[in-house]
Amino acid sequence: MKLPQIVSLSLLAAFALAAAPDAGAQDLKIAVADIQAALNKYYKTNSEIKNIEEIAGTERAAVDERVAALNILNNKLGELEKKVNDTSLSEEARRGALSEAQNYVAERTGKLRELEEARRAGSEKVLQARQAMEQRLVEDVKKVVEQIAAEKGFDMVVDKSFLPRANKVLVYTSEKVPDLTEDIIAALNKDAPPEAAAPAATGEQ
Repeated sequence: MKLPQIVSLSLLAAFALAAAPDAGAQDLKIAVADIQAALNKYYKTNSEIKNIEEIAGTERAAVDERVAALNILNNKLGELEKKVNDTSLSEEARRGALSEAQNYVAERTGKLRELEEARRAGSEKVLQARQAMEQRLVEDVKKVVEQIAAEKGFDMVVDKSFLPRANKVLVYTSEKVPDLTEDIIAALNKDAPPEAAAPAATGEQ
């Protein structure tokens, strides 16, 4: 799982801003923040990713077990096919091999269904776990953004990390527009235990 773009575009697009509804447009105090950078440097992100990797690893192991069992069956079928086609064997021996092979074919069909179901269920489980992880991380960041915006008196905080990709209106900000990214990262990590390492900073893709 790549660290950049941890959170899906749809979640970040929905996150976009914290605003005071009654402020006049001409009096709005606006700031920007790189929400993706904050997520990348949030200390909880590492542990959340590790949890997803553990789930994915468990599901892969279950699939690998079924693949191994299927390979054993395929090897047995290959051996039986050789017997069926071996004209040096008696007719009775070849018929016996054919009958045994037919039983293995039926068993293989069932194991193929089990394998596909394991793959489907595993992918769904990992996807659901990832979506839940993304939701938790975004909620944490959102709370911090709202708190900092309220403390500093900002009416709107615009996420500058994803809006340009989503073809939104943020195409330029001057140096006069405050950037709250570092404040958000500091607030997210203020209660981080000493052993919790934040993810390494990475560039956008």
